[in-house]
Amino acid sequence: MFRLRLRSLAPAPGSERDALASQFLQATGFLGSDSPRLAERQRALVGRRLFTRCLLPHPKQGWTTGELATALEVPVQAVYRHLQWLRELGLLTEDFPGKADDPKRVRLWHHSLSRAWEGVELHARACLTGYRDAAQSLAGEYGASGATLPEGMLAVEKEDHFDIELREVPPSGNAPAKLLARLGEGVGYFSAHHYPIADSMPFRILDGCFLQRPDRAWTAEEVAVWAETTRPTAYRHINKLLSLGMLARCRAVDGGPPASAFHLRGGSLATAWQAIETRVELVLDSYRRVVGELA
Repeated sequence: MFRLRLRSLAPAPGSERDALASQFLQATGFLGSDSPRLAERQRALVGRRLFTRCLLPHPKQGWTTGELATALEVPVQAVYRHLQWLRELGLLTEDFPGKADDPKRVRLWHHSLSRAWEGVELHARACLTGYRDAAQSLAGEYGASGATLPEGMLAVEKEDHFDIELREVPPSGNAPAKLLARLGEGVGYFSAHHYPIADSMPFRILDGCFLQRPDRAWTAEEVAVWAETTRPTAYRHINKLLSLGMLARCRAVDGGPPASAFHLRGGSLATAWQAIETRVELVLDSYRRVVGELA
């Protein structure tokens, strides 16, 4: 299964190679956590060393898991998780000599980080094409508000941190609920904890509050009451939709309540999805530049 996390990446000018690699791995989700405290735990350290000591300096070399463990001075089990993630990303391939005394070896695709990354981008864009089709079908189903902002509301200019995870999710049907489930799962809004997706809280909030009512603004309190949940839970799902670029912030034009509300970006799913794709392309471009420096 393909999986790539996309977040804004702006390395400091003059970053050393290891620091640049660490920022890149962190942005793509390879190190597993954004917590500074956990960034120095053993799992993160092994992941960085695997990338900077083995794969980057020796792009043409094939490695057995035992050789990687020896080079990194860790148990073999500590290497498996990182290799699995790199396979899902599409950076690694495996050679099978077919001899008992010559086990399989992992290496960078095409013996080159730059060429391997080209394949990752192609896979990411293939996912985007499938989700664009789903978004276009759903846009016709849900309709649009006819205005970019709900009546009586003013846009709040705040740059929310962009954070999306592209996953390979197979089609499961053309019914609107199935299309929305595939789209949301593909961009990381729904997870394995939300099955069945159509009955889950995040599905009901996205569908009932924002897609079916693109003409209105919602406060977190209103979303919580509608979904029969707590305010912190409503905020958690709203913040996720903000980080995806699906929602935008607004407030009352007259300065009265609501002082903080949220609406479907551009008043339609089609406009919101177009904005998401634009942000994805910008992040992919930044990743490509970093890969060029690392390679």
